[in-house]
Amino acid sequence: MAVVKNKTNPPLDSRFTFAEDSFGRLAGGWDSHLRPAVGVADGEAYLLRLFKKTGTALDDDLRAIVTRGLRRIRRVLSSRRARDVLVEVLEAAEDQHELAIVMVAPGDPISGASQRRKTGRYLTSASRGVFWRNMLRVAEALALCHDAGIVHGGVSLHSIFSHRADSADYRLGGFEACVHISDGDLKQSGHLLRPSAAISFRQDWIDVAAVASALLGLDGENPPALLAIERRMLERLASPPQFQLFDGEVVLDELRNVVNELDRVGSSSEGELVLYPSRSVVQSDLPALSSGTIPATDTGAIVQFVSDDLLSVGVRLVPAGQDTARVMTDLAIYHVRIMSDTVGMIEGAHQRRPNEWMHGAVDIVHRLHLSRNRASAEERVQNLGPGAKRWRDLLEPVQSAGAIADVPIWFALILLEAFTVLREQFRLYPVNVLAPTNAEANVVWLAPGDDPERDAQRETMGLRPAAEALRRELKDDDGKANWMLSQTARLAMGRERAPELSYEGTGLINGKTAFAFGTNLSVQTGQRLFLRPRKDTGAERAIRRRLQNIVAARSNVELLRALDDPAQVAMDEVLRDIAAPGPPPADADMEQSKIEAWEAIADGRSINVVVGPPGVGKTFLISHLVNSVLHQTPDARILVSSQNHETLVHMEDELRKFLPATTTIIVRVERSRSGEKESTLRRSSQSLLRSVSKPDPASAAIMTNQLNQIVQALRPVDTSEQSLADRALRDTDNLMLRSSDVTLATTSSHILEEMIADGEQFDWVFIEEAARANGAELIGALLLGNRRVMIGDHNQLSPFDAADRQKFYDPSRAGELLRDAKEKLAAISDLPSEVEFALEALKADTFLLSDVLAIASRLEEPFKSIATREETRAADNGRPSSIANTLREQSRMHPAICELVSNTFYKRQLESSERVKARKAVVEAIEGFPTSPVVVLDVPSLSVVKRRAFEHTVKRSIRNEVEATALVAAIKKLRPIIHEGKPVPSLVVLSPYLAQVHHLERLLRPDIDMAAGTLFGFASPRGDGKFIYTSDSFQGGEADVVAASLVRNNVLVGTRALGFMKNPQRLNVLLSRAKHKLVLATSRQFILNAVEGTDPDGVKDELGFLRTMLDEVTRLSETDFPSVGKGASVVAVDEQGRLC
Repeated sequence: MAVVKNKTNPPLDSRFTFAEDSFGRLAGGWDSHLRPAVGVADGEAYLLRLFKKTGTALDDDLRAIVTRGLRRIRRVLSSRRARDVLVEVLEAAEDQHELAIVMVAPGDPISGASQRRKTGRYLTSASRGVFWRNMLRVAEALALCHDAGIVHGGVSLHSIFSHRADSADYRLGGFEACVHISDGDLKQSGHLLRPSAAISFRQDWIDVAAVASALLGLDGENPPALLAIERRMLERLASPPQFQLFDGEVVLDELRNVVNELDRVGSSSEGELVLYPSRSVVQSDLPALSSGTIPATDTGAIVQFVSDDLLSVGVRLVPAGQDTARVMTDLAIYHVRIMSDTVGMIEGAHQRRPNEWMHGAVDIVHRLHLSRNRASAEERVQNLGPGAKRWRDLLEPVQSAGAIADVPIWFALILLEAFTVLREQFRLYPVNVLAPTNAEANVVWLAPGDDPERDAQRETMGLRPAAEALRRELKDDDGKANWMLSQTARLAMGRERAPELSYEGTGLINGKTAFAFGTNLSVQTGQRLFLRPRKDTGAERAIRRRLQNIVAARSNVELLRALDDPAQVAMDEVLRDIAAPGPPPADADMEQSKIEAWEAIADGRSINVVVGPPGVGKTFLISHLVNSVLHQTPDARILVSSQNHETLVHMEDELRKFLPATTTIIVRVERSRSGEKESTLRRSSQSLLRSVSKPDPASAAIMTNQLNQIVQALRPVDTSEQSLADRALRDTDNLMLRSSDVTLATTSSHILEEMIADGEQFDWVFIEEAARANGAELIGALLLGNRRVMIGDHNQLSPFDAADRQKFYDPSRAGELLRDAKEKLAAISDLPSEVEFALEALKADTFLLSDVLAIASRLEEPFKSIATREETRAADNGRPSSIANTLREQSRMHPAICELVSNTFYKRQLESSERVKARKAVVEAIEGFPTSPVVVLDVPSLSVVKRRAFEHTVKRSIRNEVEATALVAAIKKLRPIIHEGKPVPSLVVLSPYLAQVHHLERLLRPDIDMAAGTLFGFASPRGDGKFIYTSDSFQGGEADVVAASLVRNNVLVGTRALGFMKNPQRLNVLLSRAKHKLVLATSRQFILNAVEGTDPDGVKDELGFLRTMLDEVTRLSETDFPSVGKGASVVAVDEQGRLC
């Protein structure tokens, strides 16, 4: 919530120097008045709305209303355009006598005499151009509020502000105590600034019409003769149609038509130009100019950097409007608004692109002086006297070249998703339908077709010819119905009914290699068709949702820049105290790195990043933070998001342990498992309805109709009641979401898209496993939060297919993809129109494309990019990062396992807690099996045995039966130690390859006690009787005992010999799941041979981690640990899988 300073704060007079006069009080509503003031500390001009305290409970009501209103408007004000047309509300402050709403000075209310003293100024159509432009600004401001679900309710001459009567600079205010459409607890005292009881979107437009009529003097003695289009506009606003769409977009379009029609009808080297930066531009735009070399928090250095740039040679200016201009240097473009004849304000800036020039630009012969704020700028002008030059003298109606205003980061996010779609064209294979002599029923034979143009494009992209690529892909096919046939190569298939195919095998037909597919529909022979992967409608919907989220973020320049580099964006100071957490809890036993992370998050950055290696307690930290936020601010709203459901299920369980069930509402949106029919949100809604379906007799008597509807919703008996039930449950779902304290949803959830469209806002957004998401997947959740925290570990799993996607950002390949991207994407319905605009802009501007490709490459793994950049900056600066914090103490793995993981993947920074060192053993070894926490089952390398192969290819995967045999033998030599009052120790079996997982399932299935849900006495890790997983699917999981098979053992050359093991992130996941014991089946000699064959001199860093891992096993085998002996043991295995 917004900050309200408490009674111990000094008097408001000590913070502000108030003007002697104040603006008149409003009739009706709460007693308040507006007073201009100047900040004592910064000299900036402010406007304060002051409420006199009563010393009663009404003061608490007032405080709650103001707090709610300010929190509602924060997200609206997050966009730069909103801050240009709305009065910018900074905070609420109070002393012993008054409560104040503090705003950036927007000028005077247009109700004042100085604003309205020019009688007859709108008599000509030309003079009304500025008036209607101001009405357009008011309408735009109101539309922004409406889009966020906010009803203004008090548009009047007193709530619109302007600095100058003849300037298009109106700002809409009076929304400090706005009403949201979801508010259901409003009382008569709930509206601070509006006497009317009529509050609606429609009434807001009627109020705008009243303001316009009053300003034009239509009821006066000498009203202007309006054009027909003006009269119609006023009539539409005064009486909005009730059965037609009449929202902000409609009003804005009609007002633009009015402005256009009025335009059509009406149609020396000495001295200094003084200017100063706005508050928002110091926060984001100016720090971005230094490309991160100067921290955004070092305001003094940033201002000096910009001042030096403005004094460089060759500074030019071009007018951009009546009161705006662009100043161009070799480094940057500065957008300047003329605040007075002699003072300009920098309201925007961006780095100048190589091709960015402006027609009609003129040299600035005067010296540019950059002051720190408005007060120092005015003082500079006063001291200069005649030497202060007029900005308006430079303004002529010259048109600029129309440079693109969007930041490159926005284009990069669009490109991420566009390339996701466009790359699918390379999995469309031209094929010919053959007619074999002995054709089987429901089988179709296909032969690769020639397509020189398509193969040439594939060559440009660095891909194999289509025929060869198809053969390689089918070689690893799993035999499921993964394919379809289509008539065309369009990316979207439309509504045509296409045969679904499953690959059966290969053969020769008429001397040609052909592929046999089972089919559900007959296919006519002799056709030329396209073989393509089966359509995934869920993936297409997710892409559309992400693109909509990116479009919604277009105006939030600060967030876009922060996603690429948080150091370039200073956090809004007002947000720092919104729903702030308290100090770290003393009873939580937090170690130093968690305390440092807590304090960094509480201090706040544009985005905070927490790097969490395995077992360090990321969920523990976030749960305590959420608890602290809700304790300090009970009405705070928190969103927790992640890429997968399992993480959210675990987070929900942890939060319920920390948060009081009676006062906290926790809602998780998605289903717990894919097989479930209803989401947890829907089950929560049904539970709520059941709880109110049996009231006490007195309440039941007056709730008969409502109770009947609830019963129908819970137990519909026919399709008619089912329809009503669905509607009632949807309404209840929305109620639950709007009422929840903590909402949990995946980053791809449709609920996030709906929340963004509805203008929802959370005080905090926590994104778990953020390292597994790319920028397009993160932007939706980040857009919903005032305070943003990303938690993850880039040393574990990356975003899906990130490495393969990087090749598309090569300029030549990207150019080829963009060549006909517009035409290809046109086949896909419901894509935002902004996608076409972005792709066309990139095609037309090679300099912009170059920037965007570099940014897109980083945004494939934004978490990793931020974390590694901050690590480098910390090393260069010699001080820790204030943006990225790494948790260093783990409480999962035995210290020996921890040392293996820490020294291999974390530069020896991961340490074991005292708690884990003192932990009792929960597993014992029998029959002489080693008690060491790390046991390596060492299979001989294929190069030294007479065996033909250890590996067997099974569809798209690999199986190693020798390792599986050895692993099962080792598991049989382990037994759980069950301590009283403690859960049964758990065991999990992992392998990176699905074929090995299936083989291990067959070997171990007879040993699973289905009744007890145990394997050799061990419990399953997730309590569901499932013991065997792929290592990737078990990220985030843990077990007391982990038995793992790495599978690979061959005589191939290069990194392809290692397969899974060449990826340090995936290997890290596998090795770090064990709490007490890790049993690893592999071949040390094979790994060493593969590494030496790839990098014999050890000069490359790519596979160095494997050398380190082997060295660590050797070192641990010589190091003693309490109670277990050696940290690691190596057990020889013969080529049949027998333990030696």
